[in-house]
Amino acid sequence: MKETFIIEEKKDFKLDNPIFIEGLPGIGLVGKLAADHLIQELKAVKFADLYSPRFPHQALVEKDSTMRLMKNEFYYYTGGKRDILFLSGDTQPPPTDAFGHYEISASILDFIEKFGVKEMFTLGGYSTGGYPVKEPKVLGAASDIETVEKYKDKNIVFREDPGSAIVGASGLLIVLGKLRGMKGLCLLGESPGYIIDAKASKAVLQILVDILELDISMEELDKRAEETEKALSKIQEMQKNMTEYQTLPPGNEETGYIR
Repeated sequence: MKETFIIEEKKDFKLDNPIFIEGLPGIGLVGKLAADHLIQELKAVKFADLYSPRFPHQALVEKDSTMRLMKNEFYYYTGGKRDILFLSGDTQPPPTDAFGHYEISASILDFIEKFGVKEMFTLGGYSTGGYPVKEPKVLGAASDIETVEKYKDKNIVFREDPGSAIVGASGLLIVLGKLRGMKGLCLLGESPGYIIDAKASKAVLQILVDILELDISMEELDKRAEETEKALSKIQEMQKNMTEYQTLPPGNEETGYIR
């Protein structure tokens, strides 16, 4: 394998002015969880796989002990007010592989352009530097000021923060798509980043569902959000205990043992 390529498994469908939604793994798996939940609830149909030598050099072992390459997957949905193309998957190139990110993003745009995509939403996480947040905000960045104005009343935080950067597909697809005449909005849920953050995913998804006027159940995501809350509580308790331990006077520390 010398370059990125896409294998189409299904071609017998037509899309009318579809929007594109990307949710690949990143901070807290926020974007991936949101996209996967939409795909599952809408019963979107998988139709293509993207493979690349820019992905990590490993094979994934399935439940039946067979192996496969890491990949990204394309799905389509035609049952709503707008047709939708989805991209989810196993991985992205390593953060240090700038060429790989550009090459794969260009391959994705080449592919979705064939279906007439003119508008996209990319989903991801926004790192809080490890600090848990009780009610995650959703930050937004767009391809153009018209898109910012269009969605500024959707409870999205558009920060005036020049110099900040969005790494990976969620950022590159928007700016590279802009060069092709596409408009895009990136939605990022606040997350400490060190856990699978369903709370942040739900915050992102609630805004996206409102924008697209989709009617879906959040029950499964709610369950995962409760798990996120419990995990964060445990981590906060551990951090509190560690802080208290570190502030004890010398000689008063207790030695811990595995019992």
